[in-house]
Amino acid sequence: MEGMYKRLFFAALLAFSANEASAQWGTVEDIAISQVAPSDRDLISVEVKGLKGDGCQIVTSEVLINGSEIVIDTTIKGNPVAICPAVVVPLNFSQIIGSLNPGTYQVSAKINGEASGPQKEFAVTAASASLTLSPATGVYASNQTFDFTMFLERDPSSPGSNVVAGSAYLSGRNAGSVQRTDVSEDLAQCLTMSELALGGRVFRCSNISAQIGVGSHTLTVSLQLEDGTQLSDTVLWTVLGTQD
Repeated sequence: MEGMYKRLFFAALLAFSANEASAQWGTVEDIAISQVAPSDRDLISVEVKGLKGDGCQIVTSEVLINGSEIVIDTTIKGNPVAICPAVVVPLNFSQIIGSLNPGTYQVSAKINGEASGPQKEFAVTAASASLTLSPATGVYASNQTFDFTMFLERDPSSPGSNVVAGSAYLSGRNAGSVQRTDVSEDLAQCLTMSELALGGRVFRCSNISAQIGVGSHTLTVSLQLEDGTQLSDTVLWTVLGTQD
């Protein structure tokens, strides 16, 4: 009888050890850059694909950047409150890297401190043109005064920087409104232009805050340059009422 208990104990111990090992096992098979041709204006992210030991595993990751070397540092742990069969399942998650300076980078992955999967190389280029709306997405007070500004940044050596077409749409102009209004003409009449020192132009409309009320307002501006470049940006302004 004692021998049988020992055999059962060791069998249970082996099963527990196997489950513990599978609960922390994983491997990376591919790393893909989400953007086809990322620029220094893009929020770059990667898709990590592979396999893991069971469907209950807890997967966390962080980005480590050292010069041109990028590591997706992944941790896989067993789930202490779930019981899953030790069946291999897909590992698939996205990881934001962020904006990077122009250059060539190598990205790889680690799982629980060990290198796993291939290393991928990708290039980040300098954006030839970009459109930025200001003020940025945020919360503002109804008694707060601000101007609206569009920054059209462009490589000075690039021809065809003139704006040939554009549109502007504002959603939720008044509190509680969900309508989408074409404000292209109003904005065009309000804007004044000046040149940027490093290339490009800035368009400014004074005291646009007086034209919008309490509520949430989404403004989307799209521009077409004479060389065919399409640019767009969106901001969300939440205006809170005050008692003054």
